[in-house]
Amino acid sequence: MRLSNVAKRVFSVALAATVAASSIVAVPQVSKKADAASSATAYLCFASKSYNGVLSNHDDSNRSKGVMNGNKKASIKGIKVSNATIKKGSFTVTVTASGAKLKSFAKDGGWNSIYVDTSLAGKDKKKLKVTSATLKIDGSTVKTIKNPTLTPDPGVKTGNTQVMVVNTWNKYSQKKYKAASCKKMPKKSISVTISGTLK
Repeated sequence: MRLSNVAKRVFSVALAATVAASSIVAVPQVSKKADAASSATAYLCFASKSYNGVLSNHDDSNRSKGVMNGNKKASIKGIKVSNATIKKGSFTVTVTASGAKLKSFAKDGGWNSIYVDTSLAGKDKKKLKVTSATLKIDGSTVKTIKNPTLTPDPGVKTGNTQVMVVNTWNKYSQKKYKAASCKKMPKKSISVTISGTLK
């Protein structure tokens, strides 16, 4: 009788352990890596010709200042910056900076750079295909670029993937749209819309 009770207790413990183990196995595991690859964040960036208006890369400490006077490292208050999410598959997204204070750097009369920065690592650039990038200033289209240049440049894998509209320092971007050609400056808004696919 004593042996039978012991056997029952052992069986009960073993059964409980089996059920617990089965429960653990049954819980679906979500891959953080796969989840992270399903989308990317897009950010508008730019630098006016004399750096009186700058909006930095998302991973730059100056990004927290928003649009700023790059010479003084001081925020230009009253400007709203809107990012966008690029989802896996076909997409069209728009990133913007808006506000009457944008006119404070209009005197620069030109740009060193205008581009869309993304959270997609440079080594994964091949996952992003952009078929067009449209620059609008104050709601009017300034330029639409077909198959715009993506950085990092060929042979480089560091940094993040970026979609170029204007870049006075990048020869690949310059072939698509010369920085010197872009002289229109904003009074109320600047935006870039990109379309394409993310694998």
